[in-house]
Parts: sequence; structure tokens; C-alpha cells
Amino acid sequence: MLRPTQENIMSAADRISKFQDTTPCVLQSGLSEIIGTETYAKIEYLNPVRSFKLRGAVNLVQQLAESKNISRVLTASTGNHGAAMSFACREFGMPITVGVPVNADRKKTDLIEEFGGVLEFLGDDLDDTKEHMLKDPLDPGHIFIEDGSSPEIVAGTATIGLEILAQVEDLDTLIIPVGNGALIGGIGTLVKEKNPDIKVIGIQAELASCMALSFKAGRPIDTKSCATFAGGMAVRVAIPEAVDLLLDVVDEMLLVSEDEMKRAMVLYYRCTQEIVEGAGAAALAAALRYPEKMQNQTICLIATGANVDPQLKQDIFGHLD
Repeated sequence: MLRPTQENIMSAADRISKFQDTTPCVLQSGLSEIIGTETYAKIEYLNPVRSFKLRGAVNLVQQLAESKNISRVLTASTGNHGAAMSFACREFGMPITVGVPVNADRKKTDLIEEFGGVLEFLGDDLDDTKEHMLKDPLDPGHIFIEDGSSPEIVAGTATIGLEILAQVEDLDTLIIPVGNGALIGGIGTLVKEKNPDIKVIGIQAELASCMALSFKAGRPIDTKSCATFAGGMAVRVAIPEAVDLLLDVVDEMLLVSEDEMKRAMVLYYRCTQEIVEGAGAAALAAALRYPEKMQNQTICLIATGANVDPQLKQDIFGHLD
């Protein structure tokens, strides 16, 4: 079962605490004024891998290392998950191979190699990469980890919700980027169990909307492509277990465009002097596109990561002083 228990989440929090402190949840006065409601940002990029993915990876890999019968970890990633898994595997002395799409963000693939992961460039997108990696039987002692269907990873992401509830009083709405659903599934589980009145809104890119379509249909719906520049949200195939959890803990799914995410990246920078990636700005993009859903509320945006490809950074921010 993908849904973590409170015991799972507290155990994950203990494991994660050895690698990162509680992350800040900051009241953003500039964004609050622009959006027209009290707006917090949960800053998930202040760790060695510069994304929230560290949480689930550390929680999972420590448990894999304790099993003693795994000789190599394999996983597929658009970048951040692979970097986090490589970091965790290095810390716990486990070899790892990370498959990435051929057009993967170079900033993220550099991190994978920096942390000791063996890179394989396979396929045109994340789901194509998975197919390539799983076309043959795994060698004995090898294990393939799928980010969106790992209970340990979901328990790790749930710790974000645990922290937010301790940091923000009278929270009304959480706005969370969605790729494969592990992040919103974990946070949503924790938050809904603690306070079911808090609204949980998921955000997807218009060009990578399989989970939003699945939410609307009440069952997994795949798309033919996932051509968003926001690699952290570039998912084409909906994982059934993740869809089931999404349906249990999410109130609404909304879509944002490529331009809206890019504009949100610029606005976030102007208000915070920090650059986040496309997925990291997706929640802000949604708050700007759908202000009527946020009025007279206290909202929290999850700023998921800050690994931006140098060329993309130049394209988006090159005109700024």
C-alpha cells in the first residue's frame, strides 16, 4: 500500500533529520501582496541535492542498505530523483545506476555523477527510460526503484506536511506541484489526517497532465507526450497506486502553461532573490492564474527544487539585471 502510516512518517522524519534540518516555511510579503492573500513558501531546495527528493531517497535507501542482499540500485529519473538517490546511495555505500532521458537537464545529470551515480541516457522521456531499463530481467541482487510507487519515498515526502503544520498557523490551502504523485500523496496523507479542512490542490503542466486527467476520470489516464520544460513534472504514464492515493487526499487539480511557469520563476526571483526550477515555480504559477481560489486564505506553496539548466536560466533570466 502506498499510503504511509503515522509510524512510517515519524520514522522517516528521524532518518531524514540526520541529513537535513527542518526546511524554512517563509511568509512572502511580496508574493502575498501580488496574489492578494497571505502566502507562505516551503523552501525545499536548501540541501545538497537542491530538491525535496532528498527526503524520500534517504528514507528508502537506508532501509535498502539494512537488508544486506542488494548489490546495485537502479532507477529512472528526469534528474532530481536520480541525484537524490545517488546522494543517498553514496552515503549508505550502495552502487546505483540512473537512467535519464536523452535530453535530460544537464545541471541535474551533473549532480547525479557528482554523487557517484552511473548515468545511462535512454529514451525520449521518463516513461520511455523506464521501459528501456526494464526490458530485460534484472540481474540477481539488483533492484529497480520507481519513484512514484515506493511507499518509503511517499513517507519521506509526508514529512514536509509534518513540518508545515508546525510552521504555519491557520493554514487554509496547500498548493503542490505534481509529477508522478509521490509528493502530493505524502503531504496530502499527513495533512488530511491531521486537519481534513485544509485544502490540498495539485498542479500539473498543461503539456504533462496525466495525473490531472486521472484525477478527473477517477482512474489512471496516460498521455501521448509530456513535453513540458519543467522536468520535475514531465510524466506521461500515471501509476495506478499513485492515482488511488491522489483520489483519496487531493481536493482539486489545476493546470498551468509553460509561459505561466516561466513568468512565475521570474516573479519568485524578484521577490526572493532565489531561482527555482519550473516545477518549483508551478505552485506560484497556479496562485497567479487562479486567484479566485486563494482569496481570504492562508496558502502555502511548495518550492520543490532549484536545479535549473544553465541554458534555460539564460533564456529566462538573461534579460534581468
